[in-house]
Amino acid sequence: MISDNDAYKFYQGLNPPGVFEDAPFSLQIARGTSSFEWNPGGCQRNAAIFDKFNVIPEFCFGCYKVQVEPRTVVELFKLLMVFEKPFLPNNHLRKCMVELRPDTPGAYKGFVYCRGIEDGEEVCDLVKRKVTDEISPHISVELKRGCSHFGAAYPEYASIKSGVEPMKYSESWRAYEEEFDKKAVYRKSQPGVSKTNDDGGPKFTPAEVFAMTYWLGYAATIGDGSYLTVAGITLPPIPGLKRPPFVQS
Repeated sequence: MISDNDAYKFYQGLNPPGVFEDAPFSLQIARGTSSFEWNPGGCQRNAAIFDKFNVIPEFCFGCYKVQVEPRTVVELFKLLMVFEKPFLPNNHLRKCMVELRPDTPGAYKGFVYCRGIEDGEEVCDLVKRKVTDEISPHISVELKRGCSHFGAAYPEYASIKSGVEPMKYSESWRAYEEEFDKKAVYRKSQPGVSKTNDDGGPKFTPAEVFAMTYWLGYAATIGDGSYLTVAGITLPPIPGLKRPPFVQS
């Protein structure tokens, strides 16, 4: 079981910045096999197609994610520590973040991305056991399908109820994908997916350490006082950040 003191020592050992400033970097910390290795263009390509044509790319019909919702920022740090350890069968892409989308509930999130429903169910069971053993049995761990904004536009896409045929890809959408791909230029790797040290230990970039400091400032802003357990100092609110007030679950 990861203790609060473990989380404190983990963060303090990274020599975090003492003063919060405007965030110039990604505020997510990702590990594992990037979506670029699964699919040319990765998630950026698929999101761009959806935004332009309001169609879900074919690749995304096989995308499932295990969503973990830590109740406090301390638990988010503990989840990050769990995600640094090798316990997934295929080094699945996984990330931790704070929720900034104005129309999306929740404060702290972790995701593990899977290919296919069977992979998703297997990984969901693994993550549930790991979260229970290392953090708490009271943290929500659920299997979901694809990106949440896809499900908002097409509710049947998000439905993965047992015994119900899941929504399938529409062949009429393929022309939109082909049109987009003719003009697209793809990156060869996904920004923000870091590796570990040669000895298997975590390796954090300055941007990732800054992201953790932002998480703590986020917690201070919404009223999650548990951030003091990790930060060890009082942090000012983040200017302009508007999120629902923190409610301890």
